[in-house]
Order: sequence, then structure tokens, then C-alpha cells
Amino acid sequence: MTGVAVVAGGSEHTGLAVALRLAARGFDVALLDTEFTAADKTVRRIEESGRRCVTVEAELTDARSVGAAFGQVRSTLSSPAVLVTCVEPGPVPDGLPEDELADEERYGVVRRALRSAFVCSQAGAGQLLRHRRGRIIIVTEPVDVGENAWRTSQPVLAGLIGFTRSAALELTRSGITVNLIAPAHSAVDSRAPAHQPAVNDSTGSYAEGVAHVTEFLVDEQAVGITGQEIYLAAAQAGVPLLRER
Repeated sequence: MTGVAVVAGGSEHTGLAVALRLAARGFDVALLDTEFTAADKTVRRIEESGRRCVTVEAELTDARSVGAAFGQVRSTLSSPAVLVTCVEPGPVPDGLPEDELADEERYGVVRRALRSAFVCSQAGAGQLLRHRRGRIIIVTEPVDVGENAWRTSQPVLAGLIGFTRSAALELTRSGITVNLIAPAHSAVDSRAPAHQPAVNDSTGSYAEGVAHVTEFLVDEQAVGITGQEIYLAAAQAGVPLLRER
């Protein structure tokens, strides 16, 4: 599969690694995000490889903004065949579980993360349905391990799992697959005793791992894989996962 790939969110680290890998595979790439602070080198590298790459600013939780962004992608490049949405829960609020203010902030973080995945997937599916084929891949970014991070990341992960499965069932007859990639440590209780085996990230960064799995999922041989959660080893958040070269 080739054509146009939209990478929404993750304008640093993971999204850029995915964009480079898809461009190397033959895709033209559109990067969507609220702002771009580290994408210039990636755009140049993609263009130097002979592929086209554009950046489009959009508020990823706003359906009208994302719809306009997809319209710009369509007029500049073409209708997309692949959508990769990188979801980052965002800063985790401090405070104990009984702290109502912190709990309300936590709810806002969860809602924003889930909203961005839903809005981008809905807009992307509308484009993919025109061709009755395509790939939607949702990626969650690593977060710091801790009690507050756990209370924030788990509702996000649970919501994305449910959304991925329901969207996959709805879109499978149209030849569109929907899958989720998440850090392995998010699939276990990070509040468990410290003797729990640590995740080994020595084989490469989470960003590169996501890029590798994404390349596999867009292959024609992966057409039967949909509604799945794929967990990858990840370093703790705060450690650069991909440096531009």
C-alpha cells in the first residue's frame, strides 16, 4: 500500500519516526498538530528522499479544525490511505485521589486524549471510506510510572481499546483496519511491587518500534489484522525517544 499518510499528533519523537518510515516506504506524508517545534529536519529529509511532506496546524480535539486540515491535505497531496494518530495523555496533575481539584484536572486530561483520537479517526475514516480501503493506527505515548500517571493513563488506554475494537468492527466491511499500539508498561499495574520485571528497551526506542510496527500494519499482508492492541517496550517518559539527525 502506498499513497498519502496522515500523521496526527506526535510532532516530536514518535510521530516523526513514523513519518520517516512511511516516507521511506513510498508514502507522501502530512503532519497534523497544534504546533510544530521539531519537525523541520524531518520534513527536509522526507522531501530529499523524493516524497512530499506538508505540515498542517489543527486543534486535534476540534472536529471542524481537523476536518479543515484533512481538506487541506486532500487539496495539497491527495486523499489519505493511512491515518496514524499519536495520543499523549499530557501532564499528569499532582494530588491525592481524594483531591477533587486534581481529580477534575485528571478527568480533563483523559477527556482531551480520548477526544483527539476520536475526532482524528472520525475525520480519517470519512476520507478512507471514499476508497473503501485503508489503515487507521492509534498510538499512545509513554508516560512516567507513578500513582497519578496510572490513574490518568489507564482510563485513556481502556477508552482507546474499546474505541479501537468498535471502530474495527464498524469499518472492516469497508476494507479499513483499525489497530492500537501502546507501551507495554501501560498494560500492567505500575503500582505493583518493585520486584516486578522491568521492561527491556535495549533493542531500540519506543518511537522506532512504533514506526516498525506501523510499517507492518500498512502492508497488504496485514489486511486481516484489525481491532488489536499491540504492546511495545518503552523507556520512561522524559527520555528523548528520537533525536533528529
